Amino acid sequence: MKRRLLAFVLAVFIIVSISASVSADNSGICFTAVNDKLCELGFMTVYVGGTAYVPGSVFSTYAVYLHYFEATSTAMLYNSNRQIFFDLITGNSDDSNGTYYSVSAIFKNGQVYVPVVWVCDYFGLSCSFINGTGYGDIVRIKNGGEVLTDPQFLDAAASLMRSRYNEYFGTAAAVPVSPAPTVLPQPTEESPTDQPNVSICFIGLPSTKILDSLDNYSVNVCFFVTAKEAEDSPDIIRRIYGSGHSIGVYCTSAPESEYSAAAEAIFTAAQIRPILVTSPESISNKCTEYANENGFDYYKQGTLFPNNVKYASSVTSKIEASKGYVSLSLATGENMDKNLPYILQYIASKHISVLPIRETYT
Repeated sequence: MKRRLLAFVLAVFIIVSISASVSADNSGICFTAVNDKLCELGFMTVYVGGTAYVPGSVFSTYAVYLHYFEATSTAMLYNSNRQIFFDLITGNSDDSNGTYYSVSAIFKNGQVYVPVVWVCDYFGLSCSFINGTGYGDIVRIKNGGEVLTDPQFLDAAASLMRSRYNEYFGTAAAVPVSPAPTVLPQPTEESPTDQPNVSICFIGLPSTKILDSLDNYSVNVCFFVTAKEAEDSPDIIRRIYGSGHSIGVYCTSAPESEYSAAAEAIFTAAQIRPILVTSPESISNKCTEYANENGFDYYKQGTLFPNNVKYASSVTSKIEASKGYVSLSLATGENMDKNLPYILQYIASKHISVLPIRETYT
């Protein structure tokens, strides 16, 4: 009983602490973020009685799911280990063991909102309040997979926050529902489109930080890996494929032997056969010939950024200078671990579409 009381007091203290910083930039709005991703306008944080609430569906990023029972005005948040039930009429809540909690959910803007600090504490997450600089504050929910610190995230998200701030106050007072994504036709080199587009592939096995960043922005890319990388890291290969990314083979000298070994390792790990092949420019002709003879597709890399590139601006400036479409090849490594969130934030803020890579690029 004492432990439960202590946990409750701590939760109240955290809620009071985060509430004390409401609207620190006097903009009147507060965004919600999950790890290194700024959520859409429809998921903004609201304050009721000084307590921060977010849509319960936000937590699906961390495999914590919301189910709303309209007939009884009750909601359930759950994962594989824990459940919490909210009665929206009485304001009561309890778990699957019948333990009562003095915490309430609310129904607003057609969604179930839950107290963010309490829910984070209940499901083993964390959250922080980031003071804005004129275009809104941020309540940031984290699970330890984030790459950027809070100040770095605020800096990276500044452009997107400004755009959404203007959208929010320029269209309607109510929080708008995000429109369905538009499927854009794939551009060609001969007829570039005014709509910015980019294709991205990575050379080398990714770190979990790279995969987490891509997950946060819902961006799918292609990873070209060597036979040794595929053999040594089957778990990463499975995660790449399971996250919706493509996998290709990176050959360094002899495609005849390298492709077979890599394809076998990839199939053993993920039960798929790669059809994309790439290589350094020095052996591109040999690999192209091998791919054509065996029914594979050779991917001629676009602008290659090696693993010693220190700044994200090196990549974003290339995108900004492109007209319509650009193909990027990014080497994995520690620098890319740090730079990728900034690159993806830039792509999101400029509404740039990330397209699947094409077999050839000239």
